[in-house]
Amino acid sequence: MSNPAFEFVRQLGVELAAGEFDLPPFPDTAMRVQRCVSDPGSDINSLGVIIAGEPALAARLMRMANSAMMRRGPMEVTDINTAISRVGMDMVQNAAVSFAAREAFSFPPGSPFIEDLNKLRLHSVKVASLSYVLGKYSKFAGKPDEAMLAGLLHAVGKFYILTTAADHPELFSDREAIDTLVAQWHTGVARAIVESWNFPESIAIGVDEQELKERDRISSSDVSDVLFIANILARAGVKVAGELGDLDALARLRMNSEKLAEILEENEDEIQSMVEALSG
Repeated sequence: MSNPAFEFVRQLGVELAAGEFDLPPFPDTAMRVQRCVSDPGSDINSLGVIIAGEPALAARLMRMANSAMMRRGPMEVTDINTAISRVGMDMVQNAAVSFAAREAFSFPPGSPFIEDLNKLRLHSVKVASLSYVLGKYSKFAGKPDEAMLAGLLHAVGKFYILTTAADHPELFSDREAIDTLVAQWHTGVARAIVESWNFPESIAIGVDEQELKERDRISSSDVSDVLFIANILARAGVKVAGELGDLDALARLRMNSEKLAEILEENEDEIQSMVEALSG
C-alpha cells in the first residue's frame, strides 16, 4: 500500500473507531420524512405536506407510484396524497432515501470520481429494485420495503470513501489503491453511516455482512442474504440467475436458482420501471 493510501486508511480507522468521521448530514427533507413515517400519530396528509415542499422528491414519488411495479390498473396518479396511499408510507421513506443519497454525496465539477459516482448510483437503484422483488417472492424474514431500503443504503460506504478520497489528490493517480480501499472498507463504513442516520439495526447489520458468502443455511434469512444475491444480479445481469447454483444465501431465502430465474423473468418490466423511477 502506498504512503498516501496508508495514511488515508489510518485516518479512516481512527475516525470510525471514535465515531467522529466527517459524515455528510442526512438532507433535512429526507430526515423529516423519516421522522414522520416513524411517528405512529402521523398520517398521509402530514407526510404529503413534507413532500410537497421538495419538488424533486415529489417528482420521484410520483414516478414510483406510476411505475409498473406499483401501478394498479390503468389510472395514473397525479397528486401526492394518492401516490402515498398507493405505495405506502414505508415506500415513501425509500423514495426519500434515494433522493437523500443523491443530495448527500456529490463531487465538484472535474472530480476524477464523477463517473464512478454515476455508475454507483445506477448500481444502487438496481440492487434496491432487485432486493424488493427478492423480499417479496422469497422467504425473506422482513418486508419487501425493508429489503429495498437496504438496497438503497448498501453502497453508502463506497460513496463516502470516494467523496473523501476526492480531497486527497495524491490518491487520484493510484486507481488500484482506491479500488482496494473501497473493497476492504466499504461495508464497515456503510454500517457506521446507517447507524449514525438512525436506520434499523437489521439494515446496519445487513450492509455490514452483505458480502459474506458462507452462511448457516438452515437459519432464517436476513437483509444480507437479499443484498448478496441482488448485488450479483445487478453486476452480472438477471440472465445469470439460473446459473447461480447452490448458494447459501439462496438456501436461506428458501429459493433455488431455477425459481429465482423464473421470478425475475416474470417481473422484468416491473424491475426496470422501478430502476427508472429511482434514477430520475
